[in-house]
Amino acid sequence: MYTNFDEMPITLSVEQAAEALSISAVSLYKIIKKDSTFPAIKMGRRIVIPKENLKKWIDKKVNS
Repeated sequence: MYTNFDEMPITLSVEQAAEALSISAVSLYKIIKKDSTFPAIKMGRRIVIPKENLKKWIDKKVNS
């Protein structure tokens, strides 16, 4: 687990992002599938989440 935002890599795996959000990877996959605004990028067979975009997405959800 990361102790602060700056320690995180530029992109997160679904598992890393789920851990940062304190939810399960299964729950995050459901969010990715259901919420078209979630900042997931498909790279081949892999899904990555840019940490800056994840932060913006969270901020937007909190402020809406």
